[in-house]
Amino acid sequence: MSRILTTWPGVVFIAFLTTLAAIFVASVLAFMLYAPAHQSEAMRNTPSIAFLTAFPFCIFVWAQVRKNIHLSRELQRMVNRDRLTDVATRDFFFRHIGKISQCQGIILMVDIDHFKTVNDTHGHLAGDGVIQHTANVLRRNLRQSDIVARFGGEEFIVFLAKRDMESGLRVAERMRKAISAEPPVSDGTPIAVTVSIGGAQKRVCDSLEKVIKAADVALYAAKNAGRDRSVFADDVLPTAAPGIGSAASAT
Repeated sequence: MSRILTTWPGVVFIAFLTTLAAIFVASVLAFMLYAPAHQSEAMRNTPSIAFLTAFPFCIFVWAQVRKNIHLSRELQRMVNRDRLTDVATRDFFFRHIGKISQCQGIILMVDIDHFKTVNDTHGHLAGDGVIQHTANVLRRNLRQSDIVARFGGEEFIVFLAKRDMESGLRVAERMRKAISAEPPVSDGTPIAVTVSIGGAQKRVCDSLEKVIKAADVALYAAKNAGRDRSVFADDVLPTAAPGIGSAASAT
């Protein structure tokens, strides 16, 4: 019903039905309220009066419905999209992956190197610009079946659907090189940006949380090895990272 009311043909259709209903009601009232001598004259005027009354009402209803639908979509967008970068939110990412049957592919954890230094040197607005720049480059390098989300702060999470380790590493390296090759500009000054990327393969039987932890360990290893590189979980020795989540402290 809401889809019908958002189109002009739908409005005309609803107006037509409303006009018929108004004519019927007006006809009944004419028989009830007018003397027999005046009923024929009242009946002749009934269609015009009903149409002039019903059509503006339908236009008003249509405008209100469209406004409500627009507000609903905007609210949904605010819930599902990160306000700064316009990529998916963390919650939407988890819901999206959870709905994919036979979910398999590559999880990438992407973290901007030395981000605190960027904020301290260039200011927080410039830092926001660096985050936006990184998000835009990541998004440009994805297929329609892939998804990128802001995981928190200067960290992003990417899901590459139905990729193996080899092709996932190629995509990660392409992203990493593109981010550093296109530095954002703040007040006329280019800001050098690099990222570290940790990757892990998600098989159908793997839980998402387990794969994210593995990618996080790989991200820590990339940071620990000097940053500005991509490391995948299969390349990380068990002793390479002292604990899960350490990548955040290595920024």
